[in-house]
Formats: sequence, structure tokens, C-alpha cells
Amino acid sequence: MVRKLLFLALSISLLLFGCKSKKHPSPEGKSAFVSTSAKYARGFTIKDFKTYEKLTVLNPWQKSSGVSYSYYLVPRNQKIPASLQGKNIVRTPVRRVVCLSTTQLGFLEALNETSSLVGIPDINLVSDSSIIQRYHNKQLSEVGYAQGLNYELLLSLKPDLVLTYGVDGEVSAQLNKLKDLGVPVMLVGEYLERTPLAKCEWIKFFGAIYGKETEADKWFNRIDKNYQQIKKKVAEVDYRPKVLTGLPWKDNWWMAGGKSNLTNLIHDAGGEYLWHENTSRNAFVVSIEDVFMKAKSADFWINSGTAGSIKDLLSVDSRFSSLPPVKKHKVYNNNARMSAGGGNDYWEKGVVRPDLILKDLVRIFHPDKETDGKLYFYRQLN
Repeated sequence: MVRKLLFLALSISLLLFGCKSKKHPSPEGKSAFVSTSAKYARGFTIKDFKTYEKLTVLNPWQKSSGVSYSYYLVPRNQKIPASLQGKNIVRTPVRRVVCLSTTQLGFLEALNETSSLVGIPDINLVSDSSIIQRYHNKQLSEVGYAQGLNYELLLSLKPDLVLTYGVDGEVSAQLNKLKDLGVPVMLVGEYLERTPLAKCEWIKFFGAIYGKETEADKWFNRIDKNYQQIKKKVAEVDYRPKVLTGLPWKDNWWMAGGKSNLTNLIHDAGGEYLWHENTSRNAFVVSIEDVFMKAKSADFWINSGTAGSIKDLLSVDSRFSSLPPVKKHKVYNNNARMSAGGGNDYWEKGVVRPDLILKDLVRIFHPDKETDGKLYFYRQLN
């Protein structure tokens, strides 16, 4: 799980915000309409200039501040305005796309656009069966990622757009390389959002590049409504069980920050994250000894890495047998939907279905509040 998390990036986030619709003078010298679509997301804005849209990605990697990238979405049937010469132009709707993070695939699936996918980083990280089948049918290729990105192969795919992500400022080298090769590239920073709904709201970003704004709005509004209804069921519970997360790597245990997406998710499900008092949005390292001390009060243990059983956990550290969640069989992992190669649907579909993740966690923490159906992304370890 740690290896995959390095690829998918740490689940950290930005402050949520909302913006009101209003007209104002734009840098392009025209009247721009600021999209009202950003109800929770902080990482992007969309401005409509009638003949094109300006999509701006804000602070697109960890600890970035004041960094932004702007892209100009011009419909294929429109001429590129002279004022946009030299800008980052993306012709829409995009038809041939390379995704360099599997978290981006969930958005394509939600918009029924997986047929546009021509490149992925690693098929073993993919969960969606239709995408795996396209790979076996030689309809898409593995292009690698980070330092292992195969630029020659990527160019041969003739993509309209490459969707990438940044863990730090070093991604600038990749962006410049692709730009020099004449390949349109956009940064996607959904993983930096603070809340599950803010991450999901990036479907509007994808709706813009696919010309499916209406479909994206409908999807998000439905998920938002579902999420709020589930959240309401446990908003006033008398007791919030204490929750341990993750699995150690060597001598260190990376914990989600107290202001992170995962912490908010646990709280919305009626639980209390053991490190909820932490004020960071970023993951931080805790020694195994400190975890053992604090985990003595844990009621549940979730997202336990690659573990498929209690035996797997004990093989990492036999002392886990003394923890209450292990003793009481209250360990649940988010790996119920795995492909044969190891792709986890939690990191694909889960990004656009936070309501299903929340429903799972409510079933786990407060089974009396959510009695219909079975767990979807989670399973109990035995």
C-alpha cells in the first residue's frame, strides 16, 4: 500500500471554499463569468468567455502557495482567438487522453469516457474491468510515470491531452518536457482537497474538458445529496468510537493529518480519529512505539495497508495482537474490490463515490444507523 500511496500521492488537502456567481472584468479584456460550480473544491476555477473557457488549477502540489496554472479550453469547432496565442490551449471535447494517476480514472468512468483513454501508468494499478479489457485488446498502453515516463511511447499515442499530478515542484520538469514536445498537459490536484466531497467535485473539471458540464453537475449534486443524508444519520451520536488507521513502513507510521480528507471522512461517519487534535493537513510520521501507546484506546482499525487478514497484520508486528481492534475483530480494510493485478477500486471509483465510502464507515462504526446492504469498499479482516 505504501508504494501505491507514493504513486497516488498522500491524501492531504486544502481549505474548502465556495464562490458566488458574478461578472467582472477579465485579464483577457472581456466580461468573464465565474463558475458557481466550486461548492467545496478549492483547487480549480472555471471562467466562461463564451467562445472559450479558462480553467485554472491552484496550488497543485503539497505545500505550494501562490502557484497556479491556467489552461484555455477552446471547442474544436471554434477558431483559436488571437489573444490566446502562446497560451496553454486544449481543444475540447478531448478524444485521446493519457492519465498518469489511477485516481483520475474514476472521473472518466463516471462520465462514460473510458473509451477516450489511450495511456495509463501501470495496468496493475487499475481496477476497472473495462479499462483492463481495453489494455488486453491493445487499445491503450502503459506509459509509466514520474522518472519512468516513456515519452517516446506517449508521443506515439498522439494524445489530445495528458493529465498528470504533482507531489512537489519537481513536476515542472515533466510539464516543460511535454510542452516542448508539443503535447497538451494539465495538472490535476484533486488529492489535495480537504474533504471527500471537495475531491469528488473535480468531476466538474473533467466535465469541462469533455464538454459534459451538465452531466458532471448532475453527478456531483446527486453524490452530495446522498452524502449529506448519510452524514445526518450520525451527526448527533452519543459516542464516537476511536479509530486507528494505516500500517507502518519499516520503523515509521505515516498518519493522516488531523485536518486531512481521511480525518474529515471518519468524523462524518461518526468516528473519532486518534490523531484528530493534530492541526496539519499533511501526513506526518509517528513512531511505532507512540502508536502502540495511543492505539490502546482504539475501537476500530481501518485502511490497514495491503493486509488481507489478521495474520498479515501480525506478520508485520506480532505486538498488534495486543491492540483492542485486533482482539475484538474490529479491523476493516478498504481492499474489498481488487483486480487480479492489485488495482484497488477504492482509489478509482471511491474518489467519485464518497457517499459509498461514508456508508461503509457508518455501517462499521454505527451498524444500528445503517442497516441496509453490505459493505462495498471495505471488508472485515479475519
